[in-house]
Amino acid sequence: MMRASTKAIPFLLPATLLSAVVFLLPFVWLVYFSFKTQPPGSLLLGEGFSLANYRRLFADPFFFQAIGRTVLLSAVSTALCLVIGLPVARLIATGSGRAKGLLLALLLVPLVSGALLPSLGMIHLLGPLGVVNGTLKMLGLVDSSVKFLGTTTGVIIGMVQAFLPLMVLPLVNTLSRLPTDLESAARSLGAPPVAVWRRVVLPLAAPGIKAGSVLVFCAAFTSFVTPQVMGQGKIATFGTVAFQQASLVLDWPFASTLAVVVLVALGLAFLISARLGRTTRRTR
Repeated sequence: MMRASTKAIPFLLPATLLSAVVFLLPFVWLVYFSFKTQPPGSLLLGEGFSLANYRRLFADPFFFQAIGRTVLLSAVSTALCLVIGLPVARLIATGSGRAKGLLLALLLVPLVSGALLPSLGMIHLLGPLGVVNGTLKMLGLVDSSVKFLGTTTGVIIGMVQAFLPLMVLPLVNTLSRLPTDLESAARSLGAPPVAVWRRVVLPLAAPGIKAGSVLVFCAAFTSFVTPQVMGQGKIATFGTVAFQQASLVLDWPFASTLAVVVLVALGLAFLISARLGRTTRRTR
Protein backbone atom coordinates (compact mmCIF):
# COMPACT_ATOMS: atom_id res chain seq x y z
CA MET A 1 0.00 0.00 0.00
CA MET A 2 2.81 2.41 0.91
CA ARG A 3 4.63 1.59 -2.34
CA ALA A 4 1.51 2.33 -4.39
CA SER A 5 1.06 5.66 -2.59
CA THR A 6 4.69 6.57 -3.25
CA LYS A 7 4.29 5.85 -6.93
CA ALA A 8 1.31 8.19 -7.11
CA ILE A 9 3.27 11.20 -5.77
CA PRO A 10 4.78 12.25 -9.15
CA PHE A 11 1.32 12.31 -10.70
CA LEU A 12 -0.05 14.46 -7.87
CA LEU A 13 2.77 17.02 -7.96
CA PRO A 14 1.51 19.01 -11.01
CA ALA A 15 -1.97 19.42 -9.53
CA THR A 16 -0.51 20.30 -6.13
CA LEU A 17 1.82 22.93 -7.62
CA LEU A 18 -1.00 24.39 -9.72
CA SER A 19 -3.25 24.64 -6.67
CA ALA A 20 -0.48 26.29 -4.66
CA VAL A 21 0.22 28.85 -7.38
CA VAL A 22 -3.41 29.61 -8.23
CA PHE A 23 -4.96 29.54 -4.73
CA LEU A 24 -2.36 29.60 -1.96
CA LEU A 25 0.13 32.11 -3.37
CA PRO A 26 -2.45 34.87 -4.05
CA PHE A 27 -3.83 34.49 -0.53
CA VAL A 28 -0.35 34.75 0.99
CA TRP A 29 0.23 37.84 -1.17
CA LEU A 30 -3.02 39.38 0.11
CA VAL A 31 -2.01 38.75 3.72
CA TYR A 32 1.40 40.32 3.07
CA PHE A 33 -0.13 43.43 1.47
CA SER A 34 -2.69 43.82 4.26
CA PHE A 35 0.10 44.54 6.77
CA LYS A 36 1.73 47.18 4.57
CA THR A 37 0.89 50.89 4.42
CA GLN A 38 1.13 53.68 1.88
CA PRO A 39 2.52 57.08 2.92
CA PRO A 40 0.08 59.98 2.27
CA GLY A 41 0.28 61.16 -1.34
CA SER A 42 2.40 58.19 -2.42
CA LEU A 43 1.65 54.94 -4.21
CA LEU A 44 4.77 53.27 -2.84
CA LEU A 45 4.59 50.86 0.05
CA GLY A 46 6.00 51.97 3.37
CA GLU A 47 8.70 50.08 5.18
CA GLY A 48 7.92 47.48 7.79
CA PHE A 49 4.57 46.05 8.78
CA SER A 50 1.64 47.67 10.54
CA LEU A 51 -1.87 46.95 11.83
CA ALA A 52 -3.09 50.37 10.68
CA ASN A 53 -5.32 48.92 7.93
CA TYR A 54 -7.06 46.58 10.36
CA ARG A 55 -7.55 49.39 12.89
CA ARG A 56 -9.03 51.56 10.14
CA LEU A 57 -11.39 48.78 9.04
CA PHE A 58 -12.74 48.16 12.54
CA ALA A 59 -12.91 51.88 13.41
CA ASP A 60 -14.76 53.13 10.31
CA PRO A 61 -18.47 52.17 10.39
CA PHE A 62 -18.83 52.66 6.62
CA PHE A 63 -16.88 49.52 5.79
CA PHE A 64 -18.66 47.45 8.41
CA GLN A 65 -22.01 48.64 7.06
CA ALA A 66 -20.93 47.64 3.55
CA ILE A 67 -19.95 44.14 4.70
CA GLY A 68 -23.15 43.79 6.74
CA ARG A 69 -25.21 44.93 3.75
CA THR A 70 -23.44 42.36 1.61
CA VAL A 71 -24.23 39.58 4.09
CA LEU A 72 -27.91 40.60 4.11
CA LEU A 73 -28.14 40.81 0.30
CA SER A 74 -26.39 37.45 -0.08
CA ALA A 75 -28.67 35.76 2.48
CA VAL A 76 -31.85 37.12 0.88
CA SER A 77 -30.64 36.17 -2.60
CA THR A 78 -29.79 32.66 -1.40
CA ALA A 79 -33.23 32.22 0.18
CA LEU A 80 -35.02 33.43 -2.97
CA CYS A 81 -32.87 31.18 -5.17
CA LEU A 82 -33.81 28.24 -2.96
CA VAL A 83 -37.55 29.02 -3.10
CA ILE A 84 -37.48 29.45 -6.87
CA GLY A 85 -34.92 26.74 -7.56
CA LEU A 86 -36.61 23.84 -5.78
CA PRO A 87 -39.64 23.61 -8.09
CA VAL A 88 -37.48 24.25 -11.15
CA ALA A 89 -35.00 21.55 -10.13
CA ARG A 90 -37.83 19.10 -9.42
CA LEU A 91 -39.31 19.82 -12.85
CA ILE A 92 -35.97 19.18 -14.54
CA ALA A 93 -35.21 16.08 -12.44
CA THR A 94 -38.55 14.47 -13.26
CA GLY A 95 -38.40 15.46 -16.93
CA SER A 96 -37.09 13.34 -19.75
CA GLY A 97 -35.80 13.56 -23.27
CA ARG A 98 -35.52 16.84 -25.13
CA ALA A 99 -37.51 18.87 -22.59
CA LYS A 100 -35.00 18.11 -19.83
CA GLY A 101 -32.06 18.90 -22.10
CA LEU A 102 -33.66 22.18 -23.22
CA LEU A 103 -34.32 23.28 -19.64
CA LEU A 104 -30.74 22.48 -18.63
CA ALA A 105 -29.40 24.38 -21.65
CA LEU A 106 -31.52 27.44 -20.79
CA LEU A 107 -30.34 27.18 -17.20
CA LEU A 108 -26.68 27.25 -18.25
CA VAL A 109 -27.03 30.36 -20.44
CA PRO A 110 -26.39 32.87 -17.60
CA LEU A 111 -23.31 30.92 -16.50
CA VAL A 112 -21.64 30.74 -19.92
CA SER A 113 -22.51 34.33 -20.90
CA GLY A 114 -20.62 35.91 -18.01
CA ALA A 115 -21.84 38.36 -15.39
CA LEU A 116 -21.99 41.52 -17.51
CA LEU A 117 -24.36 40.47 -20.29
CA PRO A 118 -27.20 39.23 -18.00
CA SER A 119 -26.87 42.39 -15.89
CA LEU A 120 -27.12 44.61 -18.97
CA GLY A 121 -30.15 42.61 -20.06
CA MET A 122 -31.76 43.21 -16.68
CA ILE A 123 -31.25 46.96 -17.15
CA HIS A 124 -33.36 46.82 -20.32
CA LEU A 125 -36.01 44.82 -18.46
CA LEU A 126 -36.14 46.85 -15.25
CA GLY A 127 -35.18 50.33 -16.47
CA PRO A 128 -37.63 53.28 -16.42
CA LEU A 129 -38.42 52.59 -20.09
CA GLY A 130 -37.93 48.84 -19.84
CA VAL A 131 -40.23 45.93 -20.51
CA VAL A 132 -41.42 45.53 -16.90
CA ASN A 133 -42.38 49.17 -16.39
CA GLY A 134 -43.92 49.34 -19.86
CA THR A 135 -46.08 46.30 -19.11
CA LEU A 136 -47.16 47.67 -15.72
CA LYS A 137 -48.16 50.98 -17.30
CA MET A 138 -50.01 49.25 -20.14
CA LEU A 139 -52.01 47.20 -17.64
CA GLY A 140 -52.80 50.34 -15.65
CA LEU A 141 -51.15 49.04 -12.49
CA VAL A 142 -48.82 52.04 -12.11
CA ASP A 143 -48.88 55.64 -13.32
CA SER A 144 -45.13 56.25 -13.24
CA SER A 145 -42.11 54.01 -13.62
CA VAL A 146 -41.18 51.87 -10.67
CA LYS A 147 -37.58 52.45 -9.63
CA PHE A 148 -35.68 49.18 -9.69
CA LEU A 149 -32.19 50.32 -10.70
CA GLY A 150 -30.07 51.88 -8.00
CA THR A 151 -32.04 50.17 -5.24
CA THR A 152 -31.53 47.19 -2.97
CA THR A 153 -34.47 45.44 -4.63
CA GLY A 154 -32.85 45.77 -8.04
CA VAL A 155 -29.57 44.34 -6.77
CA ILE A 156 -31.37 41.34 -5.23
CA ILE A 157 -33.29 40.71 -8.47
CA GLY A 158 -30.04 40.83 -10.44
CA MET A 159 -28.30 38.44 -8.05
CA VAL A 160 -31.16 35.94 -8.11
CA GLN A 161 -31.20 36.01 -11.90
CA ALA A 162 -27.41 35.61 -12.10
CA PHE A 163 -26.90 32.89 -9.47
CA LEU A 164 -30.08 30.82 -9.71
CA PRO A 165 -28.29 28.15 -11.82
CA LEU A 166 -25.81 27.62 -8.98
CA MET A 167 -28.73 26.57 -6.78
CA VAL A 168 -30.64 24.55 -9.35
CA LEU A 169 -27.78 22.38 -10.63
CA PRO A 170 -26.89 20.77 -7.24
CA LEU A 171 -30.59 20.30 -6.56
CA VAL A 172 -31.09 18.59 -9.92
CA ASN A 173 -28.18 16.28 -9.16
CA THR A 174 -29.66 15.35 -5.78
CA LEU A 175 -33.31 15.07 -6.82
CA SER A 176 -32.45 12.97 -9.88
CA ARG A 177 -31.20 10.21 -7.56
CA LEU A 178 -34.50 9.92 -5.67
CA PRO A 179 -36.87 7.07 -6.61
CA THR A 180 -39.48 8.25 -9.08
CA ASP A 181 -42.34 6.67 -7.11
CA LEU A 182 -41.32 8.16 -3.76
CA GLU A 183 -43.89 10.98 -3.78
CA SER A 184 -46.62 8.66 -5.07
CA ALA A 185 -45.96 6.26 -2.21
CA ALA A 186 -46.21 9.09 0.32
CA ARG A 187 -49.47 10.35 -1.17
CA SER A 188 -50.91 6.83 -1.20
CA LEU A 189 -50.37 6.73 2.57
CA GLY A 190 -52.53 9.83 2.97
CA ALA A 191 -49.90 12.57 3.07
CA PRO A 192 -51.03 15.89 1.50
CA PRO A 193 -48.74 17.56 -1.10
CA VAL A 194 -47.31 20.05 1.41
CA ALA A 195 -46.44 17.27 3.85
CA VAL A 196 -44.82 15.26 1.03
CA TRP A 197 -42.51 18.17 0.24
CA ARG A 198 -41.81 19.04 3.87
CA ARG A 199 -41.28 15.53 5.29
CA VAL A 200 -40.06 13.53 2.28
CA VAL A 201 -38.57 15.63 -0.51
CA LEU A 202 -36.84 18.37 1.49
CA PRO A 203 -34.97 16.05 3.93
CA LEU A 204 -33.71 13.92 1.06
CA ALA A 205 -32.74 17.03 -0.92
CA ALA A 206 -30.74 18.44 2.02
CA PRO A 207 -27.28 17.77 0.45
CA GLY A 208 -28.26 19.65 -2.71
CA ILE A 209 -29.80 22.48 -0.68
CA LYS A 210 -26.63 22.86 1.37
CA ALA A 211 -24.33 22.76 -1.65
CA GLY A 212 -26.47 25.19 -3.64
CA SER A 213 -26.80 27.58 -0.71
CA VAL A 214 -23.04 27.68 -0.20
CA LEU A 215 -22.41 28.30 -3.90
CA VAL A 216 -25.02 31.06 -4.20
CA PHE A 217 -24.02 32.78 -0.96
CA CYS A 218 -20.32 32.83 -1.87
CA ALA A 219 -21.01 34.03 -5.41
CA ALA A 220 -23.37 36.76 -4.19
CA PHE A 221 -21.04 37.84 -1.39
CA THR A 222 -18.04 38.29 -3.67
CA SER A 223 -19.99 39.60 -6.66
CA PHE A 224 -18.94 42.94 -8.11
CA VAL A 225 -20.47 43.31 -11.57
CA THR A 226 -24.10 42.68 -10.63
CA PRO A 227 -24.22 45.04 -7.59
CA GLN A 228 -22.32 47.70 -9.52
CA VAL A 229 -24.53 47.55 -12.62
CA MET A 230 -27.89 46.99 -10.93
CA GLY A 231 -27.08 49.30 -8.03
CA GLN A 232 -25.87 52.06 -10.37
CA GLY A 233 -22.97 52.71 -7.98
CA LYS A 234 -25.39 53.65 -5.15
CA ILE A 235 -25.38 50.37 -3.19
CA ALA A 236 -22.08 49.83 -1.41
CA THR A 237 -21.20 46.14 -1.07
CA PHE A 238 -17.98 44.32 -0.31
CA GLY A 239 -17.20 43.85 -4.00
CA THR A 240 -17.80 47.47 -4.99
CA VAL A 241 -15.89 48.88 -1.98
CA ALA A 242 -12.92 46.57 -2.56
CA PHE A 243 -12.88 47.54 -6.25
CA GLN A 244 -12.98 51.24 -5.38
CA GLN A 245 -10.12 50.91 -2.90
CA ALA A 246 -7.98 48.89 -5.32
CA SER A 247 -8.72 50.54 -8.69
CA LEU A 248 -9.93 54.06 -7.93
CA VAL A 249 -8.28 55.02 -4.65
CA LEU A 250 -5.28 52.80 -5.51
CA ASP A 251 -5.00 51.75 -1.88
CA TRP A 252 -4.01 48.14 -2.46
CA PRO A 253 -3.01 47.43 1.16
CA PHE A 254 -6.45 48.41 2.51
CA ALA A 255 -8.21 46.52 -0.29
CA SER A 256 -6.14 43.48 0.68
CA THR A 257 -7.20 43.93 4.30
CA LEU A 258 -10.86 43.89 3.26
CA ALA A 259 -10.31 40.71 1.27
CA VAL A 260 -8.43 38.95 4.08
CA VAL A 261 -11.05 39.76 6.73
CA VAL A 262 -13.89 38.57 4.50
CA LEU A 263 -12.09 35.37 3.46
CA VAL A 264 -11.26 34.52 7.07
CA ALA A 265 -14.86 35.20 8.14
CA LEU A 266 -16.23 32.99 5.35
CA GLY A 267 -13.76 30.24 6.23
CA LEU A 268 -14.76 30.32 9.90
CA ALA A 269 -18.45 30.28 8.98
CA PHE A 270 -17.96 27.21 6.79
CA LEU A 271 -15.96 25.43 9.48
CA ILE A 272 -18.67 26.11 12.06
CA SER A 273 -21.35 24.98 9.60
CA ALA A 274 -19.46 21.76 8.86
CA ARG A 275 -18.94 21.09 12.57
CA LEU A 276 -22.62 21.66 13.33
CA GLY A 277 -23.56 19.39 10.44
CA ARG A 278 -21.39 16.58 11.77
CA THR A 279 -22.79 17.08 15.29
CA THR A 280 -26.36 16.92 13.96
CA ARG A 281 -25.66 13.70 12.08
CA ARG A 282 -24.16 12.10 15.19
CA THR A 283 -27.15 13.01 17.34
CA ARG A 284 -29.47 11.36 14.81
